[in-house]
Amino acid sequence: MSITKAASAPAVQLTPSTAPRKVGAIASALFAVALFMTVASVDVPHNATDAELLHWWQQSGNRMSGLTSGLSAICAAVLFAVVMNYLRSLSATAKAPQWMAFARSMGAAVTAVWLVTGAARAAISHLVDVMGEPLPGTDVLRYATALNYTVLGLSGMGVLSLCILAVSVVVLRTQALARWVGYVGAVCSVIIFASVAAQYGSLTTLVAIAWALCLAVAIWRQPQQ
Repeated sequence: MSITKAASAPAVQLTPSTAPRKVGAIASALFAVALFMTVASVDVPHNATDAELLHWWQQSGNRMSGLTSGLSAICAAVLFAVVMNYLRSLSATAKAPQWMAFARSMGAAVTAVWLVTGAARAAISHLVDVMGEPLPGTDVLRYATALNYTVLGLSGMGVLSLCILAVSVVVLRTQALARWVGYVGAVCSVIIFASVAAQYGSLTTLVAIAWALCLAVAIWRQPQQ
């Protein structure tokens, strides 16, 4: 009789959503860290003369900082894909299919652009330190720097602002996460998009980092479903 009761007793199991929720929250927090490292690990001198610019790039440590920035951008792309996959898996988001589809498409664009950003930022280091090619001239170095900042500040932050806006609308319409993170995201997306339109998108990286950290907190504190 005791064996029958023991067999019929419900087994104690962890809620299936616990592990994905923690993975989503940690991925969002690490995305913020990777985003910070992308812009903070390298600082090409501005308004430098040709001699100063060449001297800066001739330092192996400076070229390595470009590689670090590139790898950080690649990590940011992968981590953002993890975050978007988690948000897509929430059953509540099915209440706003059009906005969620737009968020997914913008999330895919963010991932693609940040992968390109990573390659562009590591290009000079790979060319010189891996392929053994001579350091390019100042015209190429200036173009590479301008390309890096443009891809990040225009394309990268532009699609990121639209993705943040779409996610915020989904949250506010479906309450898949706490509503406060939806309002925070809406404000952040407007600030970032406005700065992109003014050609200063890279200066709002801290705003994107703040949103990612807020999203991590909201996911971590989300009630188990």
